[in-house]
Amino acid sequence: MGGSASSRSVGFVGLGAMGYHMAGHMARRHQCFVWNRSADKAQRHSAEFGSTAVERLEQLAASEVVVFCLPTSAEDEAIVEQVAPHLSRDACVISCTSGAPAATRRMAASLRQRFGVNLLDCPVSGGPKGAAAGSLTCMLGSDCPAATQRALPVVESFAKKVVHCGPVGAGHAVKAVNNALNVSHLMLGAEGLLALQRLGVDPAVALEAINGASASIASAPSE
Repeated sequence: MGGSASSRSVGFVGLGAMGYHMAGHMARRHQCFVWNRSADKAQRHSAEFGSTAVERLEQLAASEVVVFCLPTSAEDEAIVEQVAPHLSRDACVISCTSGAPAATRRMAASLRQRFGVNLLDCPVSGGPKGAAAGSLTCMLGSDCPAATQRALPVVESFAKKVVHCGPVGAGHAVKAVNNALNVSHLMLGAEGLLALQRLGVDPAVALEAINGASASIASAPSE
């Protein structure tokens, strides 16, 4: 089973391509409750990693820290309204979603005012392979030192590097720029290969050369 007598109670929402493995790493260090829209995936996670699958979001109530790994801020907002009323004051919700900074700041202020719950943003980069390896880079946004200290041991269970980028919303802002740079790099690479093809260079040969040089397309940051 995951966790130990000295571990904390944590929750995880969203067992997608990355979240499934992130929650797995959490379950190795903490008592981890998992919820997913498809309940069978939560049950499979429980069997594989020793987490505890829950069918209702209110069953995450005992968690000191709840991690979200959802598609967008819209899903964050919908789910947090169902989770936050059941959490204790000073509990932490960590959004690993690639969210919108303004929405994150708005949610954080509302949760703190209404429930005394802290929202931190902590989007991740490294892709499914990084999630499986526990080697993700995390971009943390938090303006509450106490909440940061509670959140870090949980985040560090699935991350190789955690950078505190600034107040709430800063992590999502940095991730947005990271994604823009990633896409720009890939677009430039594609245009470059097309130009080389017009000059009679085999794109596969060009890519092999470039990926061994300083402009490696393979080194573009992962999602």
